[in-house]
Amino acid sequence: MNARYEFKVPCDPAQLSEIAAWVRLHPMHWRVSYPPRQVNNVYFDSPDLQDLNANLSGVGRREKLRLRWYGPDVTRIFGAQLELKCKDGLVGWKEQAFFDGDLDMTRSLWPALLSALRAGLDGRARLWLDRRAGPVLINTYQRAYYETPDGLLRLTLDTQLCAYEQRFSLLPNLSRPVLQSEQMVMELKAPVDDAATQRLSQILVSFPARVDRFSKYLHGVLGSVDFEGLLA
Repeated sequence: MNARYEFKVPCDPAQLSEIAAWVRLHPMHWRVSYPPRQVNNVYFDSPDLQDLNANLSGVGRREKLRLRWYGPDVTRIFGAQLELKCKDGLVGWKEQAFFDGDLDMTRSLWPALLSALRAGLDGRARLWLDRRAGPVLINTYQRAYYETPDGLLRLTLDTQLCAYEQRFSLLPNLSRPVLQSEQMVMELKAPVDDAATQRLSQILVSFPARVDRFSKYLHGVLGSVDFEGLLA
């Protein structure tokens, strides 16, 4: 388990230039660690949205399951990995299973896509899917990557968040995005140790926005017109 501290800072997109200047001029000397790219996810959950409700309830230990791939084409899933993202307080980790298939979401219904997905996963990952009924949300965003010169601290900046409700669509919905408030999200990640904690504190004191809880999955689902909050 590769556990790490994870802090999220939701920001107004109007602060982008201010935050870019903060990254560029910060004494930690942030450097680009990977070229910017588009991140695409399909989130899965149980019929009563247990993972989402755990997040809403603020329970300490929570999970979410997503299929993630990269690139500008959200309609085609390839080079993907299924990730069980776990979090306990401020510490997060994930388990991964790679999917070597190639799925075209413009040509197949969800049952066929899920069948092909299961066929390309190992038994452990199939169990993750078995605990969740099916797709709930697709989201995309643009991500920029930074790290400190020693590689211990990582910073990502996510912009242009977009989400599509899937619960009531037999065919993947990629044409009707949910209405959600504009957000930009900075994530700061570091190893779980005392030295990292001290460095994180120094960084966050000077950041031009405050740390807060933020889930892109939750943010997307809450924007759905038929979402009714916590389920019984």
